[in-house]
Amino acid sequence: MITTKIPVRFVDCDGMGHVNNAVYYTYFEEGKREIFRWFTPSMNLKDWRVIVASTHCDYIQEINYGEEITVYTWISTISRSSFDVEHAIAGPNGNWHARGRVTLIGYNYERKQVVPLSEEIKDILRQHQDAPRNVPELRKIRMPDQLEE
Repeated sequence: MITTKIPVRFVDCDGMGHVNNAVYYTYFEEGKREIFRWFTPSMNLKDWRVIVASTHCDYIQEINYGEEITVYTWISTISRSSFDVEHAIAGPNGNWHARGRVTLIGYNYERKQVVPLSEEIKDILRQHQDAPRNVPELRKIRMPDQLEE
């Protein structure tokens, strides 16, 4: 598991007085920085080796200006060419603010095609599969025809 501490900036907040929903994805991105270095140690975008396939965020409790949050990041599943990264954001009192998941795919930008993950990368990913204790489950995504009226 990767732990990233982030101070909430004034610019992260919207007119409602709390962190804007889109900024949660920026916090998740900060939590993935170390993962990006595993694939591209130089962080040179010309040598980037992963691409985002899917993202999801469950908002649990608002985050306010001036708090220091902790983003917990871990690997939940590993497949041939893709893996899921999960996130949880906690406040200073340990209360949960959000849960998220992103699916990343090994990718060759020059050829515009998916590439299998190397065994070396899979070994590194496997070392980071521990989730934080008492983390809330991700909500199930329901399609419109499944919603109650």
